Amino acid sequence: MSRWTTRRPECFGSIAEALPNFTTRSCKLLATGYASLIERGDGGIPPKNGLDITDFAPAMANVALTAVTLGSTCVFRIAGEALLQRFGRNLTGVDYYELVDPVRRDHAMRSMELVVSTPCGFRTELLQRYDNGEEYAAEACAFPLRSDEPGIDGFIFLADEQLDQPQVSSAIRSRMIESVVTRRDFIDLGFGTDTSYEDLVPRDALA
Repeated sequence: MSRWTTRRPECFGSIAEALPNFTTRSCKLLATGYASLIERGDGGIPPKNGLDITDFAPAMANVALTAVTLGSTCVFRIAGEALLQRFGRNLTGVDYYELVDPVRRDHAMRSMELVVSTPCGFRTELLQRYDNGEEYAAEACAFPLRSDEPGIDGFIFLADEQLDQPQVSSAIRSRMIESVVTRRDFIDLGFGTDTSYEDLVPRDALA
């Protein structure tokens, strides 16, 4: 039997509706700050060039910015220190899709592209595994930014923060070898969401 199965995301009608479901500080701060950007922009998607990163300083260790070219790449432009420690490498210039299990890559690509092309946001619950056997639950969220750059269809501003403590104690931080979605909730930013999308999740995530 395959390890994987499909799961259709739920959908929140707004960031305000989604916020009570957020767990981590970084995701709450990013979602709240992004909602303020939309409000100041009269409901439009904020431009990347108008983003002031310092507004999100308390969350920056767990925050990243990626540049999306539809049908091609999702390249890290910025990645916070906590993310660099977990991945065990410099992420700047790395294509996020290359870090995803090839079995899930098409699903991951479509989910990120929906953020840009719909546009919409999402909240995910993750299981992150490390090369020394540690496992962490984590929460992530993602929101779109408009692009003025040729060849870049949009940017994704995201946060990814762990929820729990390691199951195996170690003095040296190990390298994350897998991060899989166990649940995704889309967030309608006023432009709808794609109700046909399905994630590929571990079969035991539905247990």
